[in-house]
Amino acid sequence: MTSLGALLLSGLPLAALAGIHPVAGVPATEPPAAQFGEQIAVRLRTVVVRVIDGEGRPITGLAPADFRLRVGGKEVPVTAVDWYSSAPPEPAPGQVAERSSYGDAPAGSPLAGLPAAGSPAAAPTHAAASSAGSPAAVPAATAAQPGQQVVVFVEADNNEPGRVRGHLRTLPFTRELLASLAPEDRVAVVSFDSHLKLWQDFTRERAAAHEAIWRAIHFGGRPPELPADDPAALAAHLDLEKARQAASPERALAVTADALAGLPGEKVVVFLGWGLGCFGSFGTRMVPAFAPAVAALKAARAAVFVLDVTEAGSHDLEVGLQAVAEATGGTYDSTFTFPGLAVAHLAHAISGYYVLSLDPAAIPSRGGPVSAELRRRPGTVLVRPVTLAR
Repeated sequence: MTSLGALLLSGLPLAALAGIHPVAGVPATEPPAAQFGEQIAVRLRTVVVRVIDGEGRPITGLAPADFRLRVGGKEVPVTAVDWYSSAPPEPAPGQVAERSSYGDAPAGSPLAGLPAAGSPAAAPTHAAASSAGSPAAVPAATAAQPGQQVVVFVEADNNEPGRVRGHLRTLPFTRELLASLAPEDRVAVVSFDSHLKLWQDFTRERAAAHEAIWRAIHFGGRPPELPADDPAALAAHLDLEKARQAASPERALAVTADALAGLPGEKVVVFLGWGLGCFGSFGTRMVPAFAPAVAALKAARAAVFVLDVTEAGSHDLEVGLQAVAEATGGTYDSTFTFPGLAVAHLAHAISGYYVLSLDPAAIPSRGGPVSAELRRRPGTVLVRPVTLAR
């Protein structure tokens, strides 16, 4: 019997046999060959827009092909569209939509078409549209969208009775406006009279927010001292010294915007007021603090939606209110004739928004400001001002 046969009969494992005569420099077990490959990360750029019809209602079901978007004057294709809303999904063809009235809105109220806060219909929905242009309604996880940050900015004035009456006439409809918000939306209330005041920090309690609006409308008074230890609170980012020194509504808007800049998510400023700017022998002009206020709002990614409470169909200081809304991607409505309808327009406008995705490679090298419009269909695209670079 050979020596190898004897070793096999001895019962030694083959692994041991493999190590009987090792070859110098070669391990007993070869490691697997290293695997090489490529990993490509595509980082899309996004733009937030709101699309409304002539009645202020959001236009839903839009696909990438429905948007004409330009960056620095050059058209850039939209690769994907995402829709976020507090309204219920659109019904399938032939299906009757079931929409509940909300809050304490009476039958026939202009706001009765919006879902009730906290109802199943009010849960945020997410509709994704592929680049091929066929939208598909897909429920989104609520946790993925923390909700909007809504700041109600009250411009108070106790020296002009007409302005106070305008506020009081609009006040009942603000309750309905708050009730129309998605459950995840948080509301804070600030005011300007002699300076900027914080009456209510971000809360999901609609009754508390409405009470704060009522107190803010009554000129003067001392707001409560609110804790600033929560990083998600407005008080944690509000410069109290600058708030006390804000001697004009424009400066108060700038201080509010600076505080919002430190918070994530979508920001909406609901401006309840009677005017911006000043009127003189040469007409209405913007004060020097207006431009910095607009710049701060843009930096904070905050759009201003104005409810003009002045008791007049038209007035001189409305120019400033229209200007701040247009410059920040918001809307302007007067509450003089139909306050309920004006509040309904605002509620619909802020009830949903689109996030448009762009391929950075398609953005011109010099970049530039973004503009957007619809193709082949009526509607207004409200663009939150943004400048993109490749």
